[in-house]
Amino acid sequence: MGAMVKQEDVIDEAGENTTFLTDDLDRSIRISRINDETQTNKRGSWDNKIEFLFSCLSFAVGLGNVWRFPYLCYRNGGGAFLIPYTLNLIFTGLPLFYFELSLGQYAKSSPIALWSICPLFKGVGYSMLLIVTGIGLYYNVIVSWILYYLGATIYSIGTGTVPWGSCGNSWNTENCSQSLEHFSAENVTSSLEAGEGSLFGGQSSNATSQAGRTSPPEEYFERQVLQLHLSPGIDQLYGMRWELCGCLLAAWLIVYCTLLKGVKSLGKAVYFTALFPYFILLLLLVKGLTLPGAMDGIYFYIRPDFDKLWEIQVWADAAMQIFFSLGPCWGSLITLSSYNKFNNNTFRDAVFVATANCLTSFFAGFVVFSFLGFMSQSLKTDIQSVTVSGPGLAFVVYPEAISLLPISPLWSMLFFLMLLTLGLGTQFSIMETITRTVCDTWDVKHRTVLSASCLLMFLGGLVMTTNGGMYILTMLDNHTGTFPALVTGMVEVLVVSWIYTSQRFIEDIRRMVGWSKDSWWYKPFSLYWNGMWRIVTPSLLAIILVASAIGYKPLKLGDYEYPMWANCVAWAISGLSMACIPLLVIISLWSEGGNLVPRMSVVVSDWRKLIAPLPSWGKAEREFVQQRQTEMELLRV
Repeated sequence: MGAMVKQEDVIDEAGENTTFLTDDLDRSIRISRINDETQTNKRGSWDNKIEFLFSCLSFAVGLGNVWRFPYLCYRNGGGAFLIPYTLNLIFTGLPLFYFELSLGQYAKSSPIALWSICPLFKGVGYSMLLIVTGIGLYYNVIVSWILYYLGATIYSIGTGTVPWGSCGNSWNTENCSQSLEHFSAENVTSSLEAGEGSLFGGQSSNATSQAGRTSPPEEYFERQVLQLHLSPGIDQLYGMRWELCGCLLAAWLIVYCTLLKGVKSLGKAVYFTALFPYFILLLLLVKGLTLPGAMDGIYFYIRPDFDKLWEIQVWADAAMQIFFSLGPCWGSLITLSSYNKFNNNTFRDAVFVATANCLTSFFAGFVVFSFLGFMSQSLKTDIQSVTVSGPGLAFVVYPEAISLLPISPLWSMLFFLMLLTLGLGTQFSIMETITRTVCDTWDVKHRTVLSASCLLMFLGGLVMTTNGGMYILTMLDNHTGTFPALVTGMVEVLVVSWIYTSQRFIEDIRRMVGWSKDSWWYKPFSLYWNGMWRIVTPSLLAIILVASAIGYKPLKLGDYEYPMWANCVAWAISGLSMACIPLLVIISLWSEGGNLVPRMSVVVSDWRKLIAPLPSWGKAEREFVQQRQTEMELLRV
């Protein structure tokens, strides 16, 4: 900048100042600006800031906000649970969220390409790609279930009731009973209980209550939708559920059409996927508050039990819920922020989205428990007996409550439309992450990657539409986004904070956003985030990882215990993504020295070369500065 000012001073002294520009110079500047715009448009960017905020909100606010957090809050002390939940938001969730938004925006790259910051650890990016691919593979299967329920609801509008509202259907057994006194959440939670730390947060099985009775919604979900009763285990998946195959195809077509134009079409879709769920939640809350027993349910939800705060499991649940709710370490936050303007304030965005996500979870609890309070009064049973988590809430208990309402198809349609938009909002971001990562890394056209990804993942998901598909889905749910995400996130933060150094990264953020180094608040701000990213956040991630390992149990689906080989396959799935990190470190060392063993005794200068940022790191900042200089020159003319 100083050189540019001196040159302008020379021009002023020569009398050739701002009076005119020659045609050639004017033309060259216009061409340069057109080229800059072409380079920006080649990758794409958000049309405005709202699109970015809505995309992050749509990604973070997913199915777990509705079917997992309310149950955790009730189980872990009601209102008292908000204390560990908020503390984990401050010290784990928000730092990771801010970290990844800033990293993606500064690099203007997706998870693999940005590792020019420290090329020795580019395996972190490959790990993220495998994690998000595994999650996207089964997440759309869940969306297909929602589409099935939505279609069944629409089909039943003429009857005035929902298809799971009664026994006597072709899928029902002699154990089906509409008698209300038999209902107990024990039979639902035994098979549909939320798995600790899993994204899907639940399992399913054809369990029955202690009295040997089952409710119509249970049998509808397990015997009509999944037809799980026809498969004895993971080694005998049996036939295809062709209706679910059609729903899965519809789900992938929706994803493909929405992302066909990349970030441009995604930016328009998030207006709907981010806002519509709040509209439906508000409608359901208004309806729920008018039902008898609703206030009892809400009181049961928020009633504080401070003695629970002395239990370690409560803090572990809060930490895992924050981590998996915000979705860091999948690469999606990095990808979404890479479409931002370079000087966007990522700190403000991180605080807004992370806080909104948590408030949404808390708000959803009022909606859920108002209906559970009504249901418990209708069933003449305790609220504990109807309180479950995971798919047991979404596909059994809540539909049961809806079936008790007048005009039940209307409320069912609204509920499953809300679940559909929540699921698709997350799935859109997942697929954009996969597509953009491949495009940035191997320079392939966006539409080609999107088409191939949707087709291959649809074909891969077909195995989960078989009679025993739930066994495969449960395995993927428990082993794609849990341990690998924690390990990848910890390595990501440690590498940037200790090798690249957090001081340099914070300074990158300062220049990117345009903060003044002399501001009174900047030094304490810098010290705070330096301590968080170097010590606090990695330590908490390690604690969550250890707690997850201690609480790990072999795979189980209801009463069915997975065979040893299936558990080995599950761990191989986890290990595949985690192995990318050390494997690519070894490959980098080998390719650098030609022989692995000699590379282990390389001199310090060579090690610095292996971990030093590549020239491409900071390219977005240099381009931004050059653009600003050009604009200033034009203003001076």
